[in-house]
Amino acid sequence: MVNFGKKLMVDQVEEWKGYYINYKLMKKMLKQYVEQTQHGGKDREHVLKEFSRILDDQIERIVLFLLQQQGHLASRIEELGEQRTALLEQYDISQVSQLRDAYREVGFDLIKLLRFVDMNATGIRKILKKFDKRFGYKFTDYYVTTRANHPYSQLQQVFKQVGIVAVVGALSRNLEYLHTMKEVLYPSMIIQQLL
Repeated sequence: MVNFGKKLMVDQVEEWKGYYINYKLMKKMLKQYVEQTQHGGKDREHVLKEFSRILDDQIERIVLFLLQQQGHLASRIEELGEQRTALLEQYDISQVSQLRDAYREVGFDLIKLLRFVDMNATGIRKILKKFDKRFGYKFTDYYVTTRANHPYSQLQQVFKQVGIVAVVGALSRNLEYLHTMKEVLYPSMIIQQLL
């Protein structure tokens, strides 16, 4: 089985590399903390605070990028919705398949974004588990409880994918309209040709 760090490096979207969790850095920091606490350099409370801050920074970078990508997808869906509305007025069925292909492309980009979120969520879970194992402390429980219940929780974006669900809903709804539109336009065009 390939270890997660290697899998993360291989499966990353090239142009998004700077936005994934820096799993290698997190493992390195964890190793340093273990050494420092064993040699009396740092106490456990200091390590918890510092590691929390570093993990918070990692998650913030991931979430801000995620929100940016969701915004791009939402803008594309909105533009396609305007094109769909224009098609209704033109009765141009030939454009429907092109529009459907454009929606499909948004869907593929959405899947790419879901994989990005999944890889990062896995990385966060794994690094928290490593921390617990190395320190014999339930840091995961502490971290998740203090972050997930916060009103401005960025952890919710990663683990619950709230914004992505809204994008999926908009995409599904627009594809359904497109399907219905084709069923309405085609008979109308035939009737117009007969007249």
